[in-house]
Amino acid sequence: MSSIFQGLVVAGKLNVGAGPITHYFRSLPLNAVDAVVVGSGPIVRFAQGIPRNAAGEVVGLRATTATELGPGATPYGPNGEIEGDNVSAVANFYQGVPYTAGGLYATNGVGGAPIIVSKDFTLTPAQVSASTAGYRLSPLAGTLAPDNVYGGGNIDLVLAQSDDTFYVSTATNLPFPGISGNLAVALGVYQGPSRMILTWDGFDRYITTEPGIYTYMQSLIAGTVSLRLSAAPVGTA
Repeated sequence: MSSIFQGLVVAGKLNVGAGPITHYFRSLPLNAVDAVVVGSGPIVRFAQGIPRNAAGEVVGLRATTATELGPGATPYGPNGEIEGDNVSAVANFYQGVPYTAGGLYATNGVGGAPIIVSKDFTLTPAQVSASTAGYRLSPLAGTLAPDNVYGGGNIDLVLAQSDDTFYVSTATNLPFPGISGNLAVALGVYQGPSRMILTWDGFDRYITTEPGIYTYMQSLIAGTVSLRLSAAPVGTA
């Protein structure tokens, strides 16, 4: 998919900017200075693997590391947004398109792309029950450092279950108020370009199934592991 951006590199970086859209190139919306017009979600459709909002803009997020790499090394956000980085240096080129060391498109602008809501924690897992391992706020089991605050809320649970479901919940059992859509989780060996994407179950938690996650979490009991939570900001998904 990344090859669609060939020919849109200026001074070594992918040329992106704000609207209005004045013309198109390979179906990509461009403004008057030939920059790809990037805006915020929600995503209403995909064209050639590239997400668009209702205005026809490419839906983007600014980040430092790729949430998920799709076909053609396309860096996607938690809800399918295109991820770019207008700060970091170019580390390599793939299909004629510049990338940062974090696996993002290296861009020379931001357009209307909001910044991803990310935070890094250190998790010390515990055996919480006979069938779950991880962190629980009350009664306390395991630890989260520096705190349990994320996305405008407080984390209540970060648990792997014996059936290999993995879930995160808030102290209010409601979605984190500062984010929208899916929650991306990078955990230890899962840290990197392929993260767990958790969806809201409609009741009280973000959840996914990840083969082997329960055994992995148990192997870390009394030790520590890196934990990163990432999501789009509220109102963009």
